[in-house]
Amino acid sequence: MEVSIRIAGAAGQGIQTAAELLGKIVTRSGLWASCVNDAESRIRGGLNFSHLRLGDRPREGVSERIDGLLALTQRAVDELAGGLAADGVLVGPHDRPHPHRLAIDLEDLARQSGNPKTLAVVALGVCCGLLGLDRSLVEAAVRERFGSSPKLAEANHRAIQLGMDAGQAAAPDRFRMAQTSDSAHRLWLYGHEALSLGAVAGGVSFVAGYPMSPSTSILTDLSEWSRALGMVVLQAEDEIAAINMVAGASYAGARAMTATSGGGFCLMTEGVSLLGMIEQPAVIVIGQRPGPATGLPTRTAQNDLHLALHAGHGSFPRLILAPRDVSDGFEMGARAFDLAERFQIPVFVLTDQQLQDAQATVAPFETGSLPGKRHLADPSSLLEGQPYRRFALTPDGISPQLAPGASPHLVVVDSDEHDETGHMIESAALATAMAEKRIARERTLASAGWLFPPSLLDIGPDRPLVVSWGSSFVTLREAKEELAREGFAFGHLHLRQLWPLPRTELGHWLRQGSQLLVVENNPQGQLEHLLPRVTERKVNRAIRRLDGRPLTVEQLVRDLKENLR
Repeated sequence: MEVSIRIAGAAGQGIQTAAELLGKIVTRSGLWASCVNDAESRIRGGLNFSHLRLGDRPREGVSERIDGLLALTQRAVDELAGGLAADGVLVGPHDRPHPHRLAIDLEDLARQSGNPKTLAVVALGVCCGLLGLDRSLVEAAVRERFGSSPKLAEANHRAIQLGMDAGQAAAPDRFRMAQTSDSAHRLWLYGHEALSLGAVAGGVSFVAGYPMSPSTSILTDLSEWSRALGMVVLQAEDEIAAINMVAGASYAGARAMTATSGGGFCLMTEGVSLLGMIEQPAVIVIGQRPGPATGLPTRTAQNDLHLALHAGHGSFPRLILAPRDVSDGFEMGARAFDLAERFQIPVFVLTDQQLQDAQATVAPFETGSLPGKRHLADPSSLLEGQPYRRFALTPDGISPQLAPGASPHLVVVDSDEHDETGHMIESAALATAMAEKRIARERTLASAGWLFPPSLLDIGPDRPLVVSWGSSFVTLREAKEELAREGFAFGHLHLRQLWPLPRTELGHWLRQGSQLLVVENNPQGQLEHLLPRVTERKVNRAIRRLDGRPLTVEQLVRDLKENLR
């Protein structure tokens, strides 16, 4: 059983709040929910919507199907009602007749609540009534959200009751969802919350950034939790200051991170190069959105793989990761700090607007297997009476990292080329040795193989192979299931680690495909160009999206049918 609900209207009407509450209530009802948000770059007006998929099993793929449209404006009706399923329903303004409309007047119910601004909460109540959700769960969620203001809580309580009564009275039977009493401690989370929680689990203690959508939510999350968790979270004056603060905090021994988007990251690239020279670990989250320049600031894309791969002048190792869904953000956020410190490198986590702002019901996170130790040097292991060699020449290129103040040893780093103790040099021989040291560390990182193994589905020599990365995973997986029912078979390789790419194993998988097709949400195919560079396997075809919207199940089904014939 699955129902897709779209709540739509103008910015400022509380659409996202209503969707957030609906997903929480459905999760507490023992069911599963997911939500993607579509928003214009404006504070008031326009047309925004939140699209929820509700059912008895996890479904996080982006779907175009609309079973129920809750429209708070006539524009929402005019532009979105054409996408209603044949047996779908519309609840919205009565300005013009519509064959799918239920006899529910949202504006009148909001006025009856005593506050016309409760329109979105009335719509939430109608949804809950249509779905047959437990009234006590609904009322409890509304109290939690609005309980800090008695006057606001009272108006929203009346609004939710009026909406539920209207929804129950008009409800077609097919919308009612069977509920269970056990939600198995499931969580209803945003993508940015999962990644932020992962950072906390990974031991982050210092965060610096400058607001830039869609990464601002990570900074907001960590700032809200900072006092309780003993973290330092700073809004810097700009992105240049932020990355240099991260470098300084890392030098001081903190697990440090920043979060930005493509435009902000452009300003950070010199600081990234500094991290490469002084061999300090850091986690850098890039929330991707369409560009160039400001582009579409509230839309989604997978545009910054090449930017992360080539950021910073000079040569130094780096690790590039991309979570595949909301839950994956937690594990990736946690393990990124361990890997950054273990290899003394910047670790880039590429998320995007779709995944950042998406919500999903997720199972409790597994924390028992997360690494718990630090990789800092034990001062007692250093040679007595000898200077501390921060950049000691070692076979694997990894030198002992000691935090200043942890012992009497002098800890020196320098943005200039330096000797083993960190003091700047002009010696050609030492410069060569240090360059070779960084290359050795790059080889060490590459030899570690898949630090985040890819997802492999049905790969075989007699079928095409589709390769994807990032937030397209859940949508492509669902399209694959649908196409399998129609007799279209193909293998699916989804990459969570984008650099370094283990050449031998990846090449083996790619060569098995009778043809190779890459799916990604950008105009020019960034992974598509990277794969032949690493494996020499030619990409035959590509599916892309250029308009800043997420790839959908329906689009992928259509395009894969056309390309796999």
